[in-house]
Amino acid sequence: MSEISALEEATKPRQGNKPSYDEAYVILALNIIYDESPVGRITLMRKLGLGEASMKTMLRRLKEMGLIAVDKVGGNQLTDKGKELIEAWRSRVSIRPAALESLKWKCIQIALKNGEGLVDRFGVIRLRDEIIRMGAEASLITVKRNGLEIPPRTDEFSINSLLQEVTFLSNQFDRGTLIIYITPQDIHLAYKVATRLLQFESGISG
Repeated sequence: MSEISALEEATKPRQGNKPSYDEAYVILALNIIYDESPVGRITLMRKLGLGEASMKTMLRRLKEMGLIAVDKVGGNQLTDKGKELIEAWRSRVSIRPAALESLKWKCIQIALKNGEGLVDRFGVIRLRDEIIRMGAEASLITVKRNGLEIPPRTDEFSINSLLQEVTFLSNQFDRGTLIIYITPQDIHLAYKVATRLLQFESGISG
């Protein structure tokens, strides 16, 4: 089961009722459990900002899917299947806080390995508009090719300081990585954007 299909399975409506959490909350919860296992339900509720009913529903579904195991004393932990899903996610996606001093942004950096094709396929404007529609106040889309580009490709002096800054912040990424900066520093929004990028890759663009 791919990361996207697993997330959609965890959020699909049942008996006409759709959970109040989205795919981003699911992958964020699994990442938290991966890093802090075992994790109690109350801790997850606090970290995610979800209510008790939503949290119970999510954990029940993740257990049914074989992604987590629940210890009544210790809390929730990932199964081998759950660990494989998160490791596959992390092999493609990196999300971390960042700052772009040249723009005076406190933001989040979202990197998608081998994601450059999304810019070629959909264009910067469509990707940016989708990110704004999801709730971002602003976004900057860059691609690591021969050096770092801010498409449409431009080398004007006016953005030299910004290019230098984002080039430095992209040093650890491989060629072909799509790197997006968004404001505000909202971790759920960042996971929502990353999930949407993977859905675009899968051809789910509705």
